Amino acid sequence: MGNVSIQSENYRVASHERKGNYLIPFALLCSLFFLWAVANNLNDILLPQFQQAFTLTNFQAGLIQSAFYFGYFLIPIPAGILMKKLSYKAGIITGLLFYAIGAALFWPAAEGMNYTLFLIGLFIIAAGLGCLETAANPFVTVLGPEESGHFRINLAQTFNSFGAIIAVVFGQGLILSHVPHQPAEVLSQMAPDQLAAYNHSLVLAVQSPYMMIVAIVLFVALLIAFTKFPTIQSDAHSGDKGGSLLASVSRLLRIRHWRWAVLAQFCYVGAQTACWSYLIRYAIEELPGTTPGFAANYLTATMVCFFIGRFSGTWLIRHYAPHKVLATYAFISMLLCIISAAAGGHVGLIALTLCSMFMSIQYPTIFSLGIKGLDQDTKYGSSIIVMTIIGGGIVTPVMGFVSDAAGNIPTAELIPALCFAIIFIFAKFRSNIMPRATA
Repeated sequence: MGNVSIQSENYRVASHERKGNYLIPFALLCSLFFLWAVANNLNDILLPQFQQAFTLTNFQAGLIQSAFYFGYFLIPIPAGILMKKLSYKAGIITGLLFYAIGAALFWPAAEGMNYTLFLIGLFIIAAGLGCLETAANPFVTVLGPEESGHFRINLAQTFNSFGAIIAVVFGQGLILSHVPHQPAEVLSQMAPDQLAAYNHSLVLAVQSPYMMIVAIVLFVALLIAFTKFPTIQSDAHSGDKGGSLLASVSRLLRIRHWRWAVLAQFCYVGAQTACWSYLIRYAIEELPGTTPGFAANYLTATMVCFFIGRFSGTWLIRHYAPHKVLATYAFISMLLCIISAAAGGHVGLIALTLCSMFMSIQYPTIFSLGIKGLDQDTKYGSSIIVMTIIGGGIVTPVMGFVSDAAGNIPTAELIPALCFAIIFIFAKFRSNIMPRATA
């Protein structure tokens, strides 16, 4: 998904440090944006690999995303407490260690053909990424002159998009193509011991790539541990009059545009994750003879479309009202999902690939529209919107369940189409600020 600078408080570098050279710290922070994109998008490679190896239904395979996004859902509040008591640098190092531990679990999970252990590893990885995202955004924003903060956060997000593309190419070459996937008729002719050995070889293909990730993540953690970072001070420590979490949530629930933003963001993350998770399966099912390795080329094209859409969408938002751009993009995304559901084949696959171009600006735009006018409740309001990332772990298995019931993937594309319809309603009719007394 697109990342957004989540600043519920105003952060700044201590004045006596502002003149320092922050090129190395900034480069290390950009590497974090790259690393969490790799972990997020490798899930789309793992899903078809594990589905064949463990003989999973589409619903069971969707639990990969559930385990992952549930970790993201639980970590923001504990991560915030940790960083408040210690420091943002401590939060980053903690996140990287969790990332490495979760990835390291892939080795024994593959050795023992243990799907549950894989899910535990994904949960731990996601918990680590939650720490990284919570800490890295404010650091990037204040790491240098205030007037260039917007440029720095967008530059860092570029590394995130680049990481998504690299993840697919990396997974395609080292996981999907490591052991050729065999058609069902070939598998049915294998003896039980041959089939077990073949399935095990599919799972073992993830060991080396994830051990490479462990090594890189630990190396980055070591570099960050020995790199001097500026001190981040909060301007809001003495001026926060928002009250308790319960009091803030009570006020937030009376704000219509915030309530709709929470729903819209849940739907967006769910739709994006579901579309990407089943794209390879869509290609295999709709284009006879297509291997998972070749089908991954469509996923790469999807990430490139997303990358292009981010730049073009940012330009449009600078020249037109954000809610109008969001409404247009959500409507086009809905139509493309409907086309992919109705047409199938090459046409449906191309529509699904192009859909990512119009997903690109939806996450940050929904976020910014949702926190408008929250005043003292911005801190908790933005945090709750971020937690709706759990939508990726709920909508994906729901889409898998629908595809199992329908007997095909295309029909299930109506689920993300419905999600984009809700986002359209939010952008077109519910994103305007209304008095707080209005329910």
